[in-house]
Amino acid sequence: MTLKDEAVSPVIGVMLMIVVTVIVAAVVSAFAGGYANDDKKAPTAVISCKALPDGLLFTVESGEYLELIDCNLILKNGEDTRRFTGATELHKVDPIVWPEITDFELNVGNQFYLEADNDGRAVEGGYMGWTDPDFYLTRDEIGTYRIIDRESGQTISAGVIKA
Repeated sequence: MTLKDEAVSPVIGVMLMIVVTVIVAAVVSAFAGGYANDDKKAPTAVISCKALPDGLLFTVESGEYLELIDCNLILKNGEDTRRFTGATELHKVDPIVWPEITDFELNVGNQFYLEADNDGRAVEGGYMGWTDPDFYLTRDEIGTYRIIDRESGQTISAGVIKA
């Protein structure tokens, strides 16, 4: 009867090498597949909002370059909230001649506009409104806005609507 000096069976050694290989492959795959910490940051800007007789005029006062198509707008009046999409409902305008412009690039000084569907008289104290679903800005509540980056869901700018 002879004792062997080997402590680990070759089968166990091969299994350990396979486990290590699988772990290394999983880590490499996770980083290559986008599981690494790659959070997109929303651009930041200071944007003001003024109520006009037939809609809301937003002005980029300062901040980073924005794409209007990548923005969503959330209006709030008291407990009521309404969301608008930059791709279809917000329109860039020229402050001097006021026509709509077909590009969606916003830099400092650029303006964009949200046209109201009605004058808001359907509700008491209303001064501006939208339908489908119904949403109204009223004089007895403070109207606020939040502009959200569509991809990250982060706030770009927020404030009070100047009536």
